[in-house]
Amino acid sequence: MEMGFSLPVDNFQYMSVKIITVAKQLPKYSCTTDEVLPLLDIWLKGQEPRFVKKIKKLFEGSAVERRYAIMDPIEVFTVTSFEEKNNIYCREAIELGEKVLRKALEKVAWDPQSLDYIITVSCTGIMIPSLDGYLINKMKLRQDIVRLPVTEMGCVAGVSGVIYAKNFLQANPGKRAAVIAVEAPTATFQLEDFSMSNMVSAAIFGDGAACSLLSSHEEDCGQKFLTSRCIIFIIQKISWVLS
Repeated sequence: MEMGFSLPVDNFQYMSVKIITVAKQLPKYSCTTDEVLPLLDIWLKGQEPRFVKKIKKLFEGSAVERRYAIMDPIEVFTVTSFEEKNNIYCREAIELGEKVLRKALEKVAWDPQSLDYIITVSCTGIMIPSLDGYLINKMKLRQDIVRLPVTEMGCVAGVSGVIYAKNFLQANPGKRAAVIAVEAPTATFQLEDFSMSNMVSAAIFGDGAACSLLSSHEEDCGQKFLTSRCIIFIIQKISWVLS
């Protein structure tokens, strides 16, 4: 007869994390590039003609056929206070976040109460409590759900949120997570900034929301998360200053 004792298994190393589904939600306002060009004439009035022509070419060559926004395009190009723009952001971010999370849950028939971890991602507005707090109440999520708001990571925030969810699920078998990204660059659009970086961001960025559901449940079917890595960026190229 053999004598001995069992050793614990490192589940962190072997736990399979899967992306179950993704969903998107666009805001109600939108316009084509052709519809934006007349607004550029109003915005850039008084600038050098060559500069105006260059910016129009930038918009026309951006390959963006339609831009979506949380406010009417005319409102985007209207001078208002930071408070007014941020109030619109708060209202619309909550609505977009709720719609996209609900859409993702319905795609896979998950009960909102089955979520164990919620990550919200946004850097184009300020709200306290953060977006996840509002979604917990509106969606009637569990009161003991683990929360993580990601607010200042710019373009890489959505991917970072997914990585945070993956790490949590690897360490906790049989759990589910939702990552909700809501961004509204129109809320931070700077009318008095005529730098090329502001022009490029105005030409290529639009508003919207996305949601990814992940799981470490063995019975949940989805795309397995294989690996991840962090890429360091040049800070000056991805930053903006609040003014």
